[in-house]
Amino acid sequence: MINCWVDVTVNLQIIVSESLGVRGLSCFIEHRGEKVLIDPGVALGYTRWGLHPHPIQAVAGDEVRKKIRDLWKITDYVVFSHMHGDHVPLYNANPFQLSIHHLEYRDNLLIIAPSISTLKGKEKTRLEKIINVYDGRVLTFEHGCFETGPISIYGPYPHGTCSRTLTYASLIDAGEKVMHLSDTELLCDKLVELVLQLKPDIIITDGPPIYRFLNNRFIVRALLRKASRNLLKLSKVAHTIVVDHHVNRCCEGYQWIRAMSRKQQNTRVVTGAEFMDKKPLFLESLRRALYRYYPVDNLWFEKRYGEILEEYRPIYHKIVNAVNSCKTFSSLEELIENILRRTTRG
Repeated sequence: MINCWVDVTVNLQIIVSESLGVRGLSCFIEHRGEKVLIDPGVALGYTRWGLHPHPIQAVAGDEVRKKIRDLWKITDYVVFSHMHGDHVPLYNANPFQLSIHHLEYRDNLLIIAPSISTLKGKEKTRLEKIINVYDGRVLTFEHGCFETGPISIYGPYPHGTCSRTLTYASLIDAGEKVMHLSDTELLCDKLVELVLQLKPDIIITDGPPIYRFLNNRFIVRALLRKASRNLLKLSKVAHTIVVDHHVNRCCEGYQWIRAMSRKQQNTRVVTGAEFMDKKPLFLESLRRALYRYYPVDNLWFEKRYGEILEEYRPIYHKIVNAVNSCKTFSSLEELIENILRRTTRG
């Protein structure tokens, strides 16, 4: 089984993903002393089903933020594929996001980001604020191919079903080639053609946001058909494909990933958590269950954020340990609901 250690000289870690309990698709790559951090942002859906993030979700986000802060201190390159709040540190972060002001300033850090000319509105403002903090340490690019150090950037490409935003793909030459296809949702045929030419060994990608269309099975089937075709094409060149982020905001997305994995013989298709040898913990899709088993005021974070966070931290770790200790399961949602039921009884 391939884990986060790809070979003896390359360290690839998935840092943020929905299967790790938070929104985002961030990874850290180290090879021969060069360290690259891609899309270091953290988010929790601010509202879903009329509910704000549960404290257990907030603990998961807090632990990921600590991980990013530690990696930020040692990394040489930071790459931003696009300026959405779950992919970049923010100047005006809410309690569930990552603030640029909480990251240690480093004058030898090189940040690679989209050109301001390609951005509008709040995405443009977010980059301007980062440039203000890291004046002279930000390289921007607009289109085509951009190369620096071990990094090659390609694009732009459409942000999956959200055509208003453009995003960029990154190829990291780290002994084995690692390609990060941020937020193209396995729906961009042009990008798939490029990947087939570049032949990366490992691909990190999101899948289609089917959670937004669960009331329209026709759209869900159409999105998954296209994503399946493109995933099968990518499996011809990569020995490992990590699929996570948007597609894992509902349990149906993980069922699709497992089905695609069973179709593969020579390519490993896994979530970010599974790549890191952990069991997936889709807290985003279980928000209603969290509130049901651990009732708390919907505006808990406005009153005693830090205190409540520490109160729920041991519960979060108890749930994580229980999930990881399960050998097999038929329904992930049923498994976690059973664990939540048990943990409420102590």
